[in-house]
Amino acid sequence: MKIFFIFIMFLFNSTCFSWGEKLKKLDGYWFECEFTSKTEPPKDKCNMLDDDGFKFKDTYLIHVKNISSKERNCKKKKVGQCFKAAEKSILIKYGRKDKIAFQNSSLIISFLGCDQYYKLEKKNNYVQAIPNKKRCFWAGKKNFFIKKYTGKINKR
Repeated sequence: MKIFFIFIMFLFNSTCFSWGEKLKKLDGYWFECEFTSKTEPPKDKCNMLDDDGFKFKDTYLIHVKNISSKERNCKKKKVGQCFKAAEKSILIKYGRKDKIAFQNSSLIISFLGCDQYYKLEKKNNYVQAIPNKKRCFWAGKKNFFIKKYTGKINKR
């Protein structure tokens, strides 16, 4: 009976962690999942990534763009505006740098004098960033579905 109880507890904990684990930090290069809507998760398990992404480093979020893609199977058939998550390497350019913080499983982005909170939830194939109801004037209702890129990054 004791082994059965331990097995049930292990199964319960494994299920909880795989479906709704809270994140306290993001490191590295993350890109938005290509086939999502404002609040709906990706239809392809995030196998295709948008060309716009983010580099998380310490207390900063740096906007990045993949400039090497020739992919044709993007939203609205716009060539090069997405790439396969399994791509071995990409060439990026850097954009704007914003101040961030992590607190209570939330990402806080500070921009134009306003702190926007996004609750982070780990899913099986991506992380979902959900804006809180009190939003900064520059933030919309959009959820961000992002995935860490694990291939080689080349910088321009």
